[in-house]
Amino acid sequence: MKYEIKEPKEVARLPADDRGYRRHRVILRVVLGLFVSALFLLLLLRQVQLDELTEAFRDVEWAWIAFASIPFILGLWVRAVRWQLVLRPSIDLSLKDAFSILVIGCAANNLLPVRMGEVVRALMVEQVTGAPRMLVLGTIFVERIFDGLVLALFLSTTLVLVESNGTLHVLAIVSTVGFVGATLLLASIVAFPERGERLLEVLLQLSPSMLQSRMRSWLSHLLNGLSQLRGRKSWVIVSSTTALSWTLEAMAYWMIGEAFGLDLAPWLYLGVTGAANLAIAAPSTSGGIGPFEYFVRETLIVFGIMTVNGTAYALALHTLILLPVVVVGLVLLWKRQLGPMVLAQPERILHMPEPADANQ
Repeated sequence: MKYEIKEPKEVARLPADDRGYRRHRVILRVVLGLFVSALFLLLLLRQVQLDELTEAFRDVEWAWIAFASIPFILGLWVRAVRWQLVLRPSIDLSLKDAFSILVIGCAANNLLPVRMGEVVRALMVEQVTGAPRMLVLGTIFVERIFDGLVLALFLSTTLVLVESNGTLHVLAIVSTVGFVGATLLLASIVAFPERGERLLEVLLQLSPSMLQSRMRSWLSHLLNGLSQLRGRKSWVIVSSTTALSWTLEAMAYWMIGEAFGLDLAPWLYLGVTGAANLAIAAPSTSGGIGPFEYFVRETLIVFGIMTVNGTAYALALHTLILLPVVVVGLVLLWKRQLGPMVLAQPERILHMPEPADANQ
């Protein structure tokens, strides 16, 4: 079904300084992110001494870290498969392009604040296929809901089986309730599209009149992106590939833990994966620096790991996840004849010709 939110008879125009307003809003979010990251890094490092932290890195078994790259890459590949399946009803994107654009988007998220990588992904698909970016963002929104639901279940299930602290319990409860609610809302929109359309019309009426025209267009495409998820088979495929991708990433976390001699049961790393990746939903700098390390360390402390060892592991884990993705993402960007500066101004992607070998 294709959604169409009807245009009103009179459309209010956006003010001329709308671009300036958006720029100030982004700056505010960047400043807030820097503050959050600085706060969590302070909480992370204030309980450890530098010499103790250095000592924790000396006995790392690098072979385990090399092996950890295998499940991590497989996890990214599974996410690309999932995204291609969600796009498929309306957008024909090859698996190679899906994987390449996904990695570039992850690299952009690691380099830029406010998760600009999602916008980069949408614009690159628009460049390759001509599909509206908001339609693509709708499919990315579907991904985020399933990611959050699986991660919340990972964390909640793990905490049920071990003793925990108040902070992790709050994160588990809030994320589980939030993502279960979001999943039910998504299911109701897909199953009862007319009700979803009426609900969004009400939300439009509550929004500022000067933004209603743009929001109406955006929401039409966004709803069409959400409606890509049709039928029980689609839900089973998307939920199973989501669970598989995060399980593979948790396997990589476990291997890195073995490199640091943490000696934890592999299933406990499902909780580490859940806590770390749910935490970076909070405003922070590029790549979720700060919240990621702090919640990894706090989860490991709950599992009986010493503070200094948990801190060293958290710092190494995030570095090993961020840097390779950034390097590979920039290489893939270069292969598409797009320079790294395009990430700072994603709209320029649409003005770049698609390279002849992009789909080969």
